Amino acid sequence: MINTVAKGTRKEKACADELEAKGYLIWRVIRTKWHSLDLFGLFDVCALAPDGSHILFIQTKSNKCDNKTRDAIKALRMPEKVCEKWIWIWKDRKYWIKEFYD
Repeated sequence: MINTVAKGTRKEKACADELEAKGYLIWRVIRTKWHSLDLFGLFDVCALAPDGSHILFIQTKSNKCDNKTRDAIKALRMPEKVCEKWIWIWKDRKYWIKEFYD
């Protein structure tokens, strides 16, 4: 049996590690048994660019992303050119599919 929470946490960490290696300052969601603090109820990772020019908001998923999540991210209004909304989908043992939303 797969522990989906642990799997999700590993993917969030992999995403954060990749961005950290590129110089981004990272903030990850902290989850406890009683509380989850997702950004806007949608994003798992927030990353500030090394030069401070933009902020990435990233939702991580494993293998697929449902349309409800995509629609919610598309509908969320953020300042253009400063904030970027992404969905990173991890294909098991292979690679990231990175989707950008305006």
